[in-house]
Amino acid sequence: MNPENCVVIGPAVMQYDVTKLSRFCDVVIAGNVRKDLEFPYATVNSETRLQDMLNSASFRETIILTPDKLYKKYVWRIDALPSLPEVSSTGKKMEELSEQSLALMLAMWMEKKHIYLFGYDIQDLGERSVLLSILGANPFSNVYYVRKPNPAKIHLFDTYENTQVIDFAEFDRIRDAG
Repeated sequence: MNPENCVVIGPAVMQYDVTKLSRFCDVVIAGNVRKDLEFPYATVNSETRLQDMLNSASFRETIILTPDKLYKKYVWRIDALPSLPEVSSTGKKMEELSEQSLALMLAMWMEKKHIYLFGYDIQDLGERSVLLSILGANPFSNVYYVRKPNPAKIHLFDTYENTQVIDFAEFDRIRDAG
């Protein structure tokens, strides 16, 4: 496992076998979108999803991180998200951010050199705006938006030197190279 890398799994449906990701690096999952597998870290900002996660066998060994409000209510089973400097760049409070945004900021807080975004929802314009704010606030991590092979180019990240779009095959080559 490479300690410089981290995968963030968002809520969007993707056609990729994520079972291999935990052997490659740390994985942070946004919410309870993949209850069929175990992951080291998860972020959640909804009490309903948190309760579901606490009652799911696949999350028993997962470190579940939440904003302070939920942490204070469930202190015995979960951890509080650390202070995330990128939150201020979004113009929102931590409790208002999506689970995928929290997962990305957690990976940045962990000082991962390479962060790979799988199933990260950029269709929602609000989420897209928050993502761009986060990327602009942290030029220290290299962020890769990973998607299925597609000849159509995404120019969303062109102005960010630390962000690029790669496809599943390119990620597999990176993963296999170690």
